[in-house]
Amino acid sequence: MKLDQIIPVVKAVLLNRYTIFAAIAVILYCNFISYVARYKKKPPKPKKKIIQEAAPAPKPEGENAEGGEEQPAEE
Repeated sequence: MKLDQIIPVVKAVLLNRYTIFAAIAVILYCNFISYVARYKKKPPKPKKKIIQEAAPAPKPEGENAEGGEEQPAEE
């Protein structure tokens, strides 16, 4: 076969819609496989704990806040 006879055959094969669809399918498949091969799951971000300030405990009556001693009653 001469080059003049090969060119129309190659052109007809490359422009065939089945060849184009097959080439696109192969390219998409290769991209998907490479994505799966390189995929690394990111570690979850640690949740920030919200620390609420504890409400001060109610002081018992008659006790001093500092020493815990009772104050004499004033009249």
